Formats: sequence, C-alpha cells, structure tokens
Amino acid sequence: MDTGNSESVDMKTFCKMLPKIELHAHLNGSLSDATILRLLQDKRSAGAVDLPDSAEVVIKRGHNRTLEDCFTVFGIIHCLTDNVSAIETITRDVIQDFVAENVRYLELRTTPKVIPEKMTKEQYIETVLNVMVEEMQRSDIIVRLLLSIDRARGVGDAWDTLKIAKKYKNTNKYKDLVCGLDVSGNPNAGNLCEYLPVLQEAKESGFKLAVHLAEIPNDSETLAILKSKLVDRIGHGSYIHPGSNGSHEMLQIVKQQSIPIEICISSNIMSGTVKNIADHHFKHWRNEGHPLIICTDDKGVFNTSLSEEFLMCAEAFKLSMSDLATLSLTAVESTFLAKEEKNLLHLSVQKELQDLKEKTGILL
Repeated sequence: MDTGNSESVDMKTFCKMLPKIELHAHLNGSLSDATILRLLQDKRSAGAVDLPDSAEVVIKRGHNRTLEDCFTVFGIIHCLTDNVSAIETITRDVIQDFVAENVRYLELRTTPKVIPEKMTKEQYIETVLNVMVEEMQRSDIIVRLLLSIDRARGVGDAWDTLKIAKKYKNTNKYKDLVCGLDVSGNPNAGNLCEYLPVLQEAKESGFKLAVHLAEIPNDSETLAILKSKLVDRIGHGSYIHPGSNGSHEMLQIVKQQSIPIEICISSNIMSGTVKNIADHHFKHWRNEGHPLIICTDDKGVFNTSLSEEFLMCAEAFKLSMSDLATLSLTAVESTFLAKEEKNLLHLSVQKELQDLKEKTGILL
C-alpha cells in the first residue's frame, strides 16, 4: 500500500484521477458508442441505405463484442464518416472523451480520407485540425496530429500523405500541429521495407515516426525497419522481445536505440495477437526497464478507456499507484513535442501529480 491514507482512494478512482498521456489513438477507432449511435440516427434520418440493419445491435454489445463484431464496427464507422460535418463531430467528441479521462496530452492519428463529391483529403485534415484548435482553447489538453500511412494502400499513397503532411507543417495557421507520421494498417499487407524511402524523406523533413511494428511475427521486416534507425516510437511491438517469440537481436537494437513502445493491451487481446493479459509483452519490457506508454489504440471499437488500460496493467502486473504515476510522467518524454513544449508539459504533469499526492495522501 502506498500510504496509510491511500485506502480512501481505490485503484480504479486513482486511474481516473491520474493525469495521463495518450500517444496511440486512431481517430475513427476512438468513437464512443454514444457518438456512433448519434451518427447512425442522423444517417437513418437522411435515408441512408448502405448501413446494415443490425448496426445498432452490434454497437450496443459493448464489452460483449466479438472480434467479428469489432470488424463490423470499423465498417459502420467508415460509412458514417463520409462528410465534413461527421468528421467535425467525431473529432470533437473523441477529444472531449479524452479530456473527461484526464488526458493532458493527446496524439491523434488518422489516414487522410477522400470521398468523391463530398470531401477532399485537405478538407478532411483541415476539419480535424480546426476542431483540435477549438478544443485546446476550451479544455486543459494539448492535442497533436499524426497523419497515417496505410501499408495496404501502396507506396504511391504514402508519398501523397507525406506531401500533404509537409503542406500543413509549413502552414502558419497549423504550424507544429502535424507533428509526425503514423505507419499502420493490416500487418499482413505489403512490405514495410518498400516504404523506407518515404520514411527517410519524412525524417529529413522534420517529422517524427510512430511505426506499427511486429504486430505479427515477421522478423525480417522488423529487423530491416529497426536497422534503418528511422523509428521514433514502436506501435505494439508484440513479437520483438525474445520472451514473446521475438529475438535477442531485435531486443538489443530496440534497447540500444531506446525506442519507446506504445502498449495497447485491450487491442492486442481482442485482435488475438496476445492470448491473455498474463502473456502480454508489457511484463518483459518492464523487466528491462524500457520506456513504455500505456495507450488505447481504438478505445471505441474495443470498448475501453485510458483509465481502464491503466487499471488493467495495475491489476495484472501488480503495479502500485506510484508505479502508474511514474509511467504517466515518463510518457511525456516519448511525445512528439518540441523540447521546450515537452519541458512545460513535464512540469505541468509533475505539478498535478504533486497536487494529487497532497489531496489524497498517496505517496507518489
């Protein structure tokens, strides 16, 4: 127990109160059930015929969703987010959801979307950015955007995404809001090695890179990407550590480069890349003393929250409140903020942890 007074604050309450950093949140996958149901109602009222009759039933299953249900939800969301108004709604709702979870810094990631005769990629991105600015003005949160390269869409599309990212990085109105690129998509599709020239130019253009890596066993691809020294953060990394069917070579490279790993436990379990929480690679990397960031991935689809992910880690790996506070504070170092902004965020989170300590009597 952390202190004699801490029993008045249970772990669940503490996880909600904890100031948190979210670095792996896909915009479309983070929609709450309430947001999806509202958009569904709007679509139905507009006479939409491209939505399954069972859509509402699947959404309302919540924690009882199967993996097949989750894929169905992704499909429903794709149909719902086909216009600027919907993008504005989902961006605002997602940010406000994270604010309610006491998230102090949020990096959203999304693939630029084009819908013929409805929305260009630029309109999509500017809508997201404009809502980010509005929400930062009204709430105590810092939000940044990562544009996603989908490995299933081909290298040509990746070059186009980089071109768009450069445009907004150099636009005064949105300066520094697009802070990096995310590389994601179906891990069975394509070969990430083909994207190395794009990633190299992205780094030379000043972008940080968060790369989904080793979601499935693929040592040759993983090693090639790691040896490029282009990766700033690893998404998932399920099959890198030798304790989770990776290799000592990959482990040593990740440790030598001190590449932080974005941990998404509910996502890994629901998608089947990890059998159960007891087998999760979090424990191996924590034993290494390696930088880890607890994240949600697709909090809406997998029906979770960042507070719940912290609670799951605490219960499964016997972490104290002090351990969780340390994870939250050290996550600041893995953000894609500039050094001065990172220092300010660190001081802010540190102060809030001190206030939490004084309020509850917990030793942090």
